[in-house]
Amino acid sequence: MAYFTSLSILVFAVGGCEKISPYVNKVENPSKGFPKGMISLAIMVVVCAILGTFAMGMMFDPAVINESTESFNSYAANGSYWAFQKLGEYWHVGDFFLIIYAICNLISQFAILVLSIDAPLRMLLDNDDTRQFIPSKLQKKNKYGVYSNGILLVAILSGAIILIQSVVPGAAAVLQQLTKLNSVCMPLRYLWVFVAYLALRKAYDKIPAEYRFVKNQGVAKFFGGWCFLITAASCILGMYSDDLFTFALNVITPVILTALGLIMPQIAKREQKKA
Repeated sequence: MAYFTSLSILVFAVGGCEKISPYVNKVENPSKGFPKGMISLAIMVVVCAILGTFAMGMMFDPAVINESTESFNSYAANGSYWAFQKLGEYWHVGDFFLIIYAICNLISQFAILVLSIDAPLRMLLDNDDTRQFIPSKLQKKNKYGVYSNGILLVAILSGAIILIQSVVPGAAAVLQQLTKLNSVCMPLRYLWVFVAYLALRKAYDKIPAEYRFVKNQGVAKFFGGWCFLITAASCILGMYSDDLFTFALNVITPVILTALGLIMPQIAKREQKKA
């Protein structure tokens, strides 16, 4: 059962691939180059995940890691750091590799934090077609051209989720639980992507496009539906937890975020009527 409840992490691993879609038309010979890039990306993720899993399995005893909840949470939070620490001990350089990894990880996490907040807001609010469904207050920019209220909303929502975790004892347990929650909530958004994809394929003849990844309608609809079902099943199974608090959080959080996404267009619609 634990294996099936962890499937959402596999979907989470390839999350973000869709962000390269705006660059399709900039690729030389996109009909051949873009599919090759996507396939190469998927292979790299799979290979890195498999090799990384084998490497960690060889360095740490699974029996010790799964001996208790505390040891598993500590491994989930600090496993990569332990690995580089062991590597340094093997080459007799102390914590050199650990420090280098920690610095690189810190820089990358700051970059991801900025990109994960600012980029989606710009993709949503810089588009004339989608801006009409967003309340005007969230479209406010500061003098640097940043959607300040949008970032504030993200900070409030993220802060609330983290604050709720304060009832969980131990930093390692909190980090492990947040990782699990993220692996459920993040892939769920792709369900809307697959629904939109199927809707676009249905209107195939009405919408002109310079490039289509899959030209055959039957194949495109099959894979669109298949991806939707696999993602939905993985996320639903991923919500399950023996801990009642974790299970409730994994269910309630996506519901609240989805409700927020449905409420915003209604607020924008009301504003437009008043105007």
